Amino acid sequence: MIEEIIPQRMLLLCGCAALEARGDLQRLDVAIRKALDGGVSVNELKDAFAQLYAYTGFPRSLNALNTLECVLSERETEGIADHEGKPFQRPAAWDDAKLALQLGTAMQTRDEGGTPWNYSFCPQADYYMKSHLFGDIFACDQLTPAERELITVSALSAMDGVTPQFEGHKECAVFMGNTKEQVDYLCHWLEDNI
Repeated sequence: MIEEIIPQRMLLLCGCAALEARGDLQRLDVAIRKALDGGVSVNELKDAFAQLYAYTGFPRSLNALNTLECVLSERETEGIADHEGKPFQRPAAWDDAKLALQLGTAMQTRDEGGTPWNYSFCPQADYYMKSHLFGDIFACDQLTPAERELITVSALSAMDGVTPQFEGHKECAVFMGNTKEQVDYLCHWLEDNI
């Protein structure tokens, strides 16, 4: 049974992430509707698509958010009241760059299995990843770090030319609390369904 490995709502959310990465807005529209009907909240979808800009770029992220907004508007017109989910709260790290860097460094170290990661070749990229990606983005509480990694794996699985990052994030997904069986199952599910 699917729920024994990965909850259905998480698979639906991961499917949306993969379609966002492909830029397949037609199929994403359908997937968003299935996700909403399958228990994924509006705020979880928003947070997932916002997070993915760091991996897939702003154009694909914004296109996915615009698609979500259109789907929600259509569903509201049809009388469908979608579950908003946990209310969004502005993270304290957004107002404190030092805190964002501190939290992000700790989160990235966890993501790397406890090994501090430093990209001294390009200090700007090192800072952006620590303070913004792992600090600002991971400070949002709509999704857990384990869920964020599954979303990242899903997006990277749908992109060409990112094999090192895809393989690395499969390991990071385990460091963040998923099992290897869950990650492997997700990758097979994406191959078969997306």
